[in-house]
Amino acid sequence: MDAHGVHLSKPPEISSSSFWMTDFVSPITSLTATSQMLILLLITTLILLNMVFFRLVTILSRPPPSRRSQPSPANPTHILIVLGSGGHTAEMLNILSQTPCLQLDFTYRTYVVSSGDGFSALKAHEFEKSLLADLSSTPGLSIPEGTASNYNVVTIHRARKVHQSLYTAPFSSLRCLLDCIAVLNGSHRDLKYQHSRGYPDLILTNGPGTGVIVVLASLTLLFFGYSGPSPAFMSTSKDSNREVNRLGGQMRSIFIESWARVKTLSLSGRLLKPFVNRFIVQWPQLARSEGSRVEYIGPLVT
Repeated sequence: MDAHGVHLSKPPEISSSSFWMTDFVSPITSLTATSQMLILLLITTLILLNMVFFRLVTILSRPPPSRRSQPSPANPTHILIVLGSGGHTAEMLNILSQTPCLQLDFTYRTYVVSSGDGFSALKAHEFEKSLLADLSSTPGLSIPEGTASNYNVVTIHRARKVHQSLYTAPFSSLRCLLDCIAVLNGSHRDLKYQHSRGYPDLILTNGPGTGVIVVLASLTLLFFGYSGPSPAFMSTSKDSNREVNRLGGQMRSIFIESWARVKTLSLSGRLLKPFVNRFIVQWPQLARSEGSRVEYIGPLVT
């Protein structure tokens, strides 16, 4: 009550949190509906981009795989090898020929070639025959049953043909990506046998453009949680083997830069360098100029 006998009401208290909330919301509510939708879309996009980024970081920073026991019917292994036209196929097979027990180290082998590259497909078949001949001529070596037939040569659509328009290249690349996903999950039409092992343990490429799409397909599958052995295979595994088998099918990737690349990386190499598990070059000066993610372990082509 004041000096004149008039009752005065106490003004309502406004908390600091309410003040700041009002101060923040008022400009937004004063915007048009279109502007509010654009702001909401921007915020949603930023959240999704952050989720994608952290998921990719999780995939790319996976710890190195632990050493696995010798391959066997209860513990099979699977390698996927990308071949390419030109000198890529010859160089890759030359590197692999220095691994005489490739057929024993990897129970299943999948060779990926692009459409129209019959030469690479033929060379893959000849390479498997030569490996088997070398194993057969080794005294005292036991060759598991099915070694000669446990491989596939798969043809996928080419990502971009020579002189193809840039306007249609995204569509052909998408078709190639879908083919690669089908190869990785074992559902491609060219697979002669449907092994129950699941996804490949290792992806090996040395520079063809197809290899970029294959690695991209593996990252897409890993992003959505698709990896490892198939549930059917795990259900038939013994308890003692399940933990070991669970480590397989993780689609680790190795990129081997071409021997011809002495001072600079190829376009495929520059694209894949941040995304593969190991990046190997064949010249020491190239390794020094490209930083810590690049390895030099000596020349691999003989």
